[in-house]
Amino acid sequence: MPVLSAEELFEVTKRIFEAMGAPEDSASKVAEHLVEANLMGHDSHGVVRILRYLDFIREGKLDVKARPQVVRDGPTVAIIDGNWGFGQVAAYMGMELAIKKAKRNVFGAVGILHCNHIGRLGAYAQKAAEKNLIGIVACNASPAWVAPYGGKTRMLGTNPVSIAIPTGGEEPFLMDFATSIVAEGKVRVKFHEGKDIPEGWVIDKNGRPTTKPGDLYDGGALLSFGGHKGYAISLAIDLICGALTGAGCMVGSKTWIGNGVFMMAIDVEGFTSLDAYTKRVRDALNLIRSTPPAEGFAKVMVPGEPEFESKKKRLKEGIPIPDPIWDEIKKVASEFGVDIK
Repeated sequence: MPVLSAEELFEVTKRIFEAMGAPEDSASKVAEHLVEANLMGHDSHGVVRILRYLDFIREGKLDVKARPQVVRDGPTVAIIDGNWGFGQVAAYMGMELAIKKAKRNVFGAVGILHCNHIGRLGAYAQKAAEKNLIGIVACNASPAWVAPYGGKTRMLGTNPVSIAIPTGGEEPFLMDFATSIVAEGKVRVKFHEGKDIPEGWVIDKNGRPTTKPGDLYDGGALLSFGGHKGYAISLAIDLICGALTGAGCMVGSKTWIGNGVFMMAIDVEGFTSLDAYTKRVRDALNLIRSTPPAEGFAKVMVPGEPEFESKKKRLKEGIPIPDPIWDEIKKVASEFGVDIK
């Protein structure tokens, strides 16, 4: 299994996207985002996505040269048309705009339509927290992977949500998860690695539980986390990110809608002083950390801590890429004339 530094993996990824025809700034932004996902331990949203993005290009869903544009702009709300370019490029633009609006008017909200896969949502929410704002990001997603509670047919995307909260310290509180029991990308990683998945992640096309990741891609479906509760949150995200933004709801959609994105930034100082707020946050999080760990756990952590620990470790030791995935990436690189070891 090759182990690469973040810098090495970034250069390889950037060169591949440039060879696909992406402008240098877009290639750099997407490569940085994918490598950051690997650093944070979310390999399902890391450089393995090169393979899926190539599929999108070949299917005519992704235009690597396209630029997002603001099509509606008000004091607190904006709509961005991603023009079917890289989702990350549109999403970073969206959060930057939401932050500017929140700094002026306490709240800033941005919707994005005609947007491809935006990757790990926590990256955008964290941008707000780094500016001492609360960041909220959610998206619906094409294609449908998730069966509604009690059903066996795919009707919903994995519909993730992320919330980042400033702590007045180096690292924010960072919540980021799919409303499916697991992100589709994690099943895809197991599929590429030739490994089974835990029971409870996927049902096959007949609605039966399965441990074979390939069954998902043969008419099966992911399940929501928490049964009917996760399903309800997933459906709410589809209605907000699809209907409100104009991107379209995944439910009943017969066409590719990509990611309908909703993001919001909230200026804490519209409610209270930043120092008072972050002290309350730190006090609460420290109390959580002081909880005696249950059997089998070394300590109690708060959301975001596993990711930040992973980043520190991988910056020091490198990022491992499973052989089957690295072999596929090398094939893509070779196809586009990019020479990598």
